[in-house]
Amino acid sequence: MKFYALYETAKASGQYVLGSTLIDAESTTAALTIADASAPAGCRTGVWPFRQVSGTPDAVPPTADEAGKQYDVLVQADGASDVFKPDGQVFASVAADAAGMCLSLERFFGYRLGLIPQNAQPAAEPAAPPVSTDTPAATSDAADQKTS
Repeated sequence: MKFYALYETAKASGQYVLGSTLIDAESTTAALTIADASAPAGCRTGVWPFRQVSGTPDAVPPTADEAGKQYDVLVQADGASDVFKPDGQVFASVAADAAGMCLSLERFFGYRLGLIPQNAQPAAEPAAPPVSTDTPAATSDAADQKTS
């Protein structure tokens, strides 16, 4: 299956932009793992299932690690220049991977659908640089000061 990453535009914004690298993965969960590796710090990651050929996709049974996973649906309702936003729907990988449902319903709705894991956690923040305990000593040498 093919996917593109969806990255949150800012911490807790709930709006997602489409990444530019094609991800080839056997399941939605596997695609999310790959996308998470390049997620912006503090932001959540989703995926947009992609199919180059039009038509209804083949049903893909969920892999062992995919079975039963639930996803909040993200929609890009106002065309390719719009961001993806949650719309309240939930898809689950039960009889087939949830990505197939996105691909099928995109044709019905006329806009793109993406997936983000329910209760998705933001990407880790980079480690803060160590706080130095060495502070330069303040000097107050009267001889260095010029008087007029």
